[in-house]
Amino acid sequence: MHNIKNDLDTIVDEIIKELKKNDLPPIPENFRFYFDKILETKNDDLRQKITAISPRSDQNLHNEFEYERSLNQGTKAVKLILQQGSSVYKNTTLLKKIIQNKKNSMIANKNHETLLEVTASVENVLDKFLVSLEKQSTVIKELYGTAASSIKNAKRSSLYNASLGVFNKKYFITLIEKERESCINSSYESALMAISLSFDQIELEDKKAHANLIRDLAGILSNALRRSDSIAYYGDGIFSILLRHTSDELAEIAADRFHRLISKSIFLEPESNPKNQNIRIGIVQIDSCLNTEEILEQSIEAMNSTASDNDLSDS
Repeated sequence: MHNIKNDLDTIVDEIIKELKKNDLPPIPENFRFYFDKILETKNDDLRQKITAISPRSDQNLHNEFEYERSLNQGTKAVKLILQQGSSVYKNTTLLKKIIQNKKNSMIANKNHETLLEVTASVENVLDKFLVSLEKQSTVIKELYGTAASSIKNAKRSSLYNASLGVFNKKYFITLIEKERESCINSSYESALMAISLSFDQIELEDKKAHANLIRDLAGILSNALRRSDSIAYYGDGIFSILLRHTSDELAEIAADRFHRLISKSIFLEPESNPKNQNIRIGIVQIDSCLNTEEILEQSIEAMNSTASDNDLSDS
């Protein structure tokens, strides 16, 4: 811990120096940005030690994610209630048929008038119960429809891709737009990175294996991010990462780090191996001359261009 403290003290000095150099106020937001920016230049061992003792998740966004997960769990619960109600109704209907069969059997025997009266009484109660149960079933269906509609609306305004634990594309676009405006109004740079795996060269048994691979990639990238960075699932196996306060040089350093982590975690390759051709990464700077969608598309083109270059070098 003593060594980490010394390293942290050095980083703090560097942060203050950068803030003064860029004439920025030492507010928490600026301090955090430069902390992450400087930490990116340090070795993997130091970054891991500091990350281990530093909470990195934003509490408000975490609460939003938990809220959405709670809504999904609520929907599942309502479905179970509906299934249970349906099961009770079916079983009660079956019970009525059994009683009717017993009644028919007793009708054939004229010496059981008392039993017939009892059966008729039970049947009457059962009919009333079925009417009540049908009404309850209708109410449950209406409640389920209302809940399903609420969930649908919540998903429409959702921030996250719940299955991957990252931002969805729609919300991510708003983050890029805000960052673009910040870059225009200040002197700092930010970058956008696109990452995917070349599935054409990866042997996958089925769709489930494909989905699991994408989920693994999401986890690796999310855990490797700085607190100031944001990640989203673009679609088609592509992830987009917003690297705030990041120059081309620092973005390349981040790309190399992501590449090493993916190579070791997914492809189980030692760090000394040359770059894995199955990993595609493209980087662009946030350009004030382009709109958000164009910046996103430019990052995808850069990623595909990298893949094409790799193919040419292989041939």
